[in-house]
Amino acid sequence: MTHTVLSPAKVNLFLKVVSKRPDGYHNIVSIVDIISVFDVIHIEEIPDDVIIIEDDKDILPKDAANTMYRAAVALKERFKINRGVRVFVEKNIPIGSGLGGPSSNAATVLKELARIWKVKINEAELNDIGRGIGADVPLFLYGNACIMRGIGNKISPVELPSLWYLIIYPNISISTRRVYEGLKIVLTKKQNDIKLVAKFSGTREVSAILENDLERIGILLCPIIKTIKDRLIESGASGTLMSGSGSSVFGIFENEEGAKQASASLTNMGKIFIARSVKSGGSHGGYGC
Repeated sequence: MTHTVLSPAKVNLFLKVVSKRPDGYHNIVSIVDIISVFDVIHIEEIPDDVIIIEDDKDILPKDAANTMYRAAVALKERFKINRGVRVFVEKNIPIGSGLGGPSSNAATVLKELARIWKVKINEAELNDIGRGIGADVPLFLYGNACIMRGIGNKISPVELPSLWYLIIYPNISISTRRVYEGLKIVLTKKQNDIKLVAKFSGTREVSAILENDLERIGILLCPIIKTIKDRLIESGASGTLMSGSGSSVFGIFENEEGAKQASASLTNMGKIFIARSVKSGGSHGGYGC
């Protein structure tokens, strides 16, 4: 039997890098929205005790370099599960786009395998495994808009309106490591000094807080990001920002029609997605298919 689930992307509406940690990671504060751009993941149990990772574009690693592989291994080892699994991904979220594909894939596989294997695991244990795979995995395990702190491991809720996004990926992959290596942290405040409201009532209010400390470095590595931002504003976006470590750029629109109209004049900028905010069906639930 094949189980099919959706693995969503994210955008960072606010991202402040607070400090560099001794372990090489960075402490951040970020407001994140989960959006309706999905990889489609098919999971099938197989007779042999092996983990097989495949995708429709043949672009993903098949071994421990793959977050889904590590998620399956971590669950198998923790609960001593001697069963095999084949994971096939219809890959829609671009690699190196700042939209969180690898972390989302890991979280989705982790939750679905726990369900398929009927593992008795609580939210804290699931997050513990997730943190060992990647800093953004707990965000996708949470599955809804949130405020992230620390290295992404401290999650608190945020109330956002249902937003419409026009997202442009310029067909250029940016290395997260390169972006962070180029960052010069000048802040002296502790991360808890950055106060964020936990409720936003409308599109304009969200657009007013758009900020990303990584954007300046992203533009140096990929100058078209600035061009895309300018074009989105010219096309009617109420605000625009690079997501995460790039290279994707999103514009916020009042409605779907506005995003669709703007997209017509931006097709030469790269791969285009029109998306909206989505919510998970529960702390351990998925997005269905």
